[in-house]
Amino acid sequence: MFEKFKNKDKINEKDVGLLEDAWVFLQHAVADESHCMGNYVSTENEKELKNLEEARKVRTFVADLITENVTNQGWCRVKHLCGKGMTLQELITRYLSMGNFETAKKLAKEYKKLYLEYLNVLGVNEENISNESSA
Repeated sequence: MFEKFKNKDKINEKDVGLLEDAWVFLQHAVADESHCMGNYVSTENEKELKNLEEARKVRTFVADLITENVTNQGWCRVKHLCGKGMTLQELITRYLSMGNFETAKKLAKEYKKLYLEYLNVLGVNEENISNESSA
């Protein structure tokens, strides 16, 4: 999974901190792509399509770094799990702002399931997870 990094001695296999950072980045990258598309639809400004393409390139680069050993549809699943995670996070925030803590807590449990599935797709589970950071 981490073969693309030059300083291999510094990267720890199954580094959950690195994967968590990538999770958060990819969530925001997918959301940025969505906003670029929404902006294009509402303005028809071609600059928004260029912004979309640039956002996709960066997202793809980061996703490639963490999915090198993922098989079949895993790469695409990582992207979609991150997108669902970002949307779910937005819904949790919205329910919290309305004072609906019970619904927010239920959605937070679903968010955790998405995150654990993301780790699972990347080959990380309770047996092989590392809390040793590469940072």
